[in-house]
Amino acid sequence: MLKVTKTRQTTAEFYVTEDKEEKLVKTTVINTGNDAVSTVYETLHEPELYAKNRRDMRKHEQELRELRYKIEDEILAELEAEETEQID
Repeated sequence: MLKVTKTRQTTAEFYVTEDKEEKLVKTTVINTGNDAVSTVYETLHEPELYAKNRRDMRKHEQELRELRYKIEDEILAELEAEETEQID
């Protein structure tokens, strides 16, 4: 018997440009299991730059959240398709 467990990892890095230099402000790692449940790990590298660029950071955080939900929904669709195949 073969059992396959699919997991997906998404890594996002949030940068700002200051003094013509790109600086890493925050890193987010999202692990999404085969049950479509995500675990999110965040590291804030530059709190001052985050605060200074909060509006843009939040916009990008929302984009990442939407991507996370899309990945979760794709996994759920795969699970539903597998269940349908098993019933047929």
